[in-house]
Parts: sequence; structure tokens; C-alpha cells
Amino acid sequence: MARKVITFLGISPKEAVYRWKGKDYRGRVFAEALRQFVEFDQMLVFATEKAQAGSFYVLEGLRDARIECVPIKEGENTEEMWEIFRKVTEQVQEGETVIFDVTHGLRSIPFLSFLFIAYLKAAKRVTIEAVYYGALDMQRDGVAPVIDLSEFVQMLDWLTATEQFIQTGNARQLVGLLQEAEQHKDKRLTPVAKTLERVSQAAFLCQPFTLMKAIEDLGPTLDKAEETLSQVAPPFHLLSKEITGEFDSFKADFPAEPRRVLRAEYRLIRWYIEKNQLIQAMSLAREFIIDGIQYKFTGKLDRGSFARGLRSEFEQAVSGLPKVGGPSPQGTGKFAEDHLNEYGRKIYLNDNGNWNERDLIIKAWGDLEGIRNGLDHAEHQKEPIPLNTLQKKAHKDVLPVLEKLAQAWGLSSDDE
Repeated sequence: MARKVITFLGISPKEAVYRWKGKDYRGRVFAEALRQFVEFDQMLVFATEKAQAGSFYVLEGLRDARIECVPIKEGENTEEMWEIFRKVTEQVQEGETVIFDVTHGLRSIPFLSFLFIAYLKAAKRVTIEAVYYGALDMQRDGVAPVIDLSEFVQMLDWLTATEQFIQTGNARQLVGLLQEAEQHKDKRLTPVAKTLERVSQAAFLCQPFTLMKAIEDLGPTLDKAEETLSQVAPPFHLLSKEITGEFDSFKADFPAEPRRVLRAEYRLIRWYIEKNQLIQAMSLAREFIIDGIQYKFTGKLDRGSFARGLRSEFEQAVSGLPKVGGPSPQGTGKFAEDHLNEYGRKIYLNDNGNWNERDLIIKAWGDLEGIRNGLDHAEHQKEPIPLNTLQKKAHKDVLPVLEKLAQAWGLSSDDE
């Protein structure tokens, strides 16, 4: 793939000495010096009419066939800036390697350059090798340092990857950046990458107990690697608190803290729904309702209590309630006995004096089953529920009822 230099030309050439990696290079414009220490296949020189007249002769005089002038407007308004954007991005092809020089960028060009970079990386999978700035304003003893701003460009990658993780639970990009950051370092970031990957996979595959444990481990893992992160991956170090803040509310010790586990499940369901991850939300909501009933009657929530026979008793108790319907204070009768087991009858007959809880379970389970069927069968139905309807029902029907049920069970706050 081609290696291209993208540079911008000022209007007034000025002889200067630029220092890069201990060596000095002369140039009347920075691109002239850059040409001496960077390997490239093509140098695209973006120049306004004034810059062409005042400075391009310097590069033209080098008689280097690789150097090409690309005329641009002054960028005096939004329309002209969009034209510059199109001209720059059209000159770069998929997968190429690009070196940016922002030394002589006029007005908004340095700012736009970072937008060029973000777009090219995302849309054309371009490799940004370096972003150079010949710092004439910082020269000492007649020598100006050359600064590579590439590390700050990487902040865009870290921000994008962090936002993706927070919004979706997908840490693949973050893990990749951490692995890349430590390639030439020691392996002290490996535990961070592995923990993030475990959080990501558990969230994506709706494995709440694995997720709870991984999040418990995440804070201490980040703390332990804090010094390394600040040196090797400064952008991630700055963003790590945002990550822990997003996921901390899902921490719980399963099975030692059953109430905290239930509370974390409820919060995770809310998170899934807010992120429109409806399959995960509805799958976990179903288990959460059964978990709540099981804990109510047994005080347990552990692997042993998930054994098929015992778990099915509580599942039948919940699933039978919508089949019976509304309240029957005088007794269940034969119509209810056909659908309700022992636990179901206790809930239905309001043994704990809480009619509201029973009605909430009936409502939540009924709405939940309809949405789950619509999602799990992947539209393989005679009359599938439209996607927008599924989303609306999850937000407007299921979530409000689950909130009330969590309140009835004392799970909507941190108070025990």
C-alpha cells in the first residue's frame, strides 16, 4: 500500500532548521525538511491560491515527481471547509499509510486535520503513521523541534473504544488498544485486558454471575496497574474511572449476597433495556422474576437452588399465575389448581398480604413472554411483532412493572 504525506502550505517561506531524533534538517517550508527524513511514495501539498504563489516554488524546485500540489480554498466559511475536507479525504485510498504535517495549516486546518484523521481511520481503515508539527515558535538557538502528535490522535481511538464499551459492553476495541500499547513493554497490562474481555463477554452473552465477579475484579485490577496505565496508555488511564463508574452498580458476590445479586440483576436489566439490548434484557428479566420468588420462599439463590427439579417448581409458580388471571380472595378453586402448584397458590392467595406483588408478577410475566417469543423466534412467525413495537413494549410495559416489582421486593435502592 502507498505511503502518503499530507501537508499544508503557508504563504511566506522562511529558512529554518528543524531537529528530529537528534538530527537537523533545513527547509524554507517544513515539507522541505520533512522530505529529508520521511520515506513516502507521494506528498500531497494542499495550498490556497496565495500559498501556491508565495511558497510552492520551494517544493517545485526540488523536481521531485512524488510531490503534487492540490489547490484548496481559504476555508472562510463552512462550505469551503467541507470542500477542503472532501479534497483531502478523496486523495487517500482504503488501507493506505498516511503521514500528516500540520505545521503551516491556516486558520482551522489543524483542527480539521484531526477530523480528517478520525474519518480516514474509521471509513477507509487508514494507518496514521505520524502527525508532525515543526514548532518554529519553540525554537532555541535557531533550531525548532519537530513534535509528533500521534499519541494525541490515539485519544480519538480510546474515546471511541471507551464509548463503545460503555454503550454496548463490547470491549474488543479497548482490549486491542491495551494489547497494542504494551507490545513493546512488559506484560503488566495483560490482567487489565483479560478482565475487560471477561466483562465484555459476560455482558454480551448475558452471563450475570460471571459479569458480577468480573466487575468485582475490575477495580482492583485497574488500581494495581494504575502506574503502568499512566505511562503506557495515558488516554485509558484518564478514562478508566468512567468505565468503573458505569459498571460498578452490577457488582455482587454470588452466591454469598443473594439480595445484592437480585439488585444487580435488576440494574443490569435496566441497563440492557436502556442500551436496546432487548434479547439480553428479556432473558435476564425472566430469570430475575423467578429468582425473586425463589429467594422469597427459600432465602437461597445459589447453584444448588438452580437444580432442575427445584428451579422448575418456582418457574411453574410464576408461569401459572397469568393463566389463572385476576384475584380470587375466596380460594383458588378447581380452575386454579389446574395451573398453580403450591408456591403459585401461595402467591395467588396473597399469603404475605401483598396483592400488588401478585398482580405485578402476572403483568410482568405476561408482557415479558410476548416480547421474548417475538425476539427468540427471529421473525419466524405468521404475524411477527414489528421491531419498533417490541422496543416500545420493553421500555413502556416491561421496565415500569419491573421497577414496581423491585420496589415491592426492596431491591430498588442500596438499603438492605
